[in-house]
Amino acid sequence: MTISLERTGFRDLEKVLGVGISTLDITAKEKAQVTSRYESVGAILNDHWADSTADNHVYVQGSFALGTMTRKFHRNDDVDIDLVLLRGIQASSTTQSDLKKDTGAGLRKFVAASQAKASLVESERCWTLEYPGMHMDILPAVPDTSPERGSDDGILITDHDVRSWQRSDPRGYAAWFKQVAREEVMLKEALLAKRGVDVDAVPDWTRKTTLQLAVQALKRHRDIYFTGRLDKRPSSIVITTLAARAYQRGENLFDVLQGIAGSFVEHIRVVNGQYVVANPVMPEENFADCWANERWRAAAMFEWAEAVSRDINGIAARSGNDNVLKGVRMVLGENAALAGARALSNPLVEARQSGNLRAQNGTGTLAIAGAATTTRPVRNHTFHGGRM
Repeated sequence: MTISLERTGFRDLEKVLGVGISTLDITAKEKAQVTSRYESVGAILNDHWADSTADNHVYVQGSFALGTMTRKFHRNDDVDIDLVLLRGIQASSTTQSDLKKDTGAGLRKFVAASQAKASLVESERCWTLEYPGMHMDILPAVPDTSPERGSDDGILITDHDVRSWQRSDPRGYAAWFKQVAREEVMLKEALLAKRGVDVDAVPDWTRKTTLQLAVQALKRHRDIYFTGRLDKRPSSIVITTLAARAYQRGENLFDVLQGIAGSFVEHIRVVNGQYVVANPVMPEENFADCWANERWRAAAMFEWAEAVSRDINGIAARSGNDNVLKGVRMVLGENAALAGARALSNPLVEARQSGNLRAQNGTGTLAIAGAATTTRPVRNHTFHGGRM
């Protein structure tokens, strides 16, 4: 018997996309593990600086803070967590080199005391704790108290190649990103409250906006598209910034995703012959500054932008669930498509269990009661072969 799947309706497409994108998230167990590890880092470093009266903070930045983290896709593309270690001292009281070395000394104490297998690696700006399946980049910083800072949360960071302190503002950026979709968040919170749900009791990271979901989808398509040449991938910060610039609140996830994919490159500016993707909270910082000396990065970006728009539009152009799922596979990968297929099968499973699944006489096509004119009931069955 062949199950006939009808043309995907709007609700089915939303379900497939939502379930598919959810497979890109890290698990609650992984999130708890990450949180436990960076809290432990903070505790060890506080002990390391116990003689100082300065306040020190460790907090997440990047996709983990934005709610746009995606699971690993390629081999060795581990869960990547970006942390800021904010040392509550004045920049004038230390140097970039001393702050970096002192942080490294504290992190070596953490590695020695940790039961988990971790190794410590130094890079230009940060230290990296490498675990099996996960690595944590830890960026030493001090507060930016200058009038030129992006926001009150602005920081100064270290860099081997630059003699002066470099400005950054990851918390300011996160606040900007969340504000872009604030109207959607408020509408969803109002709907939950209307249903009697305690909004404060729902963790923010489980309550995502269409902008967050769209960014996850774009990053996954990027990783699939650049298989075999991962070093050519456009950076996540560029994709996230352009997606937020292009975001327009829509009636559904697909419309938002389609709209962003079709217009986000329009927000790349050209100033004096140079491509510019400005940091929204620190406009003097250009996230695409490296494109000037590496022109292939811009070419790769525009090539991929055309491909992702084409593939997302192609999902809506397909007929039948099977073909739609093939389109989802191109955008989000095999696991996401399989999750979408399982989500589509649930109504049939539920109808069988409730006795509402029926077969059309003479064709064997399955339908839910009321959807076919001449049908016969389909008996329920269990996985061990017995009937109920």
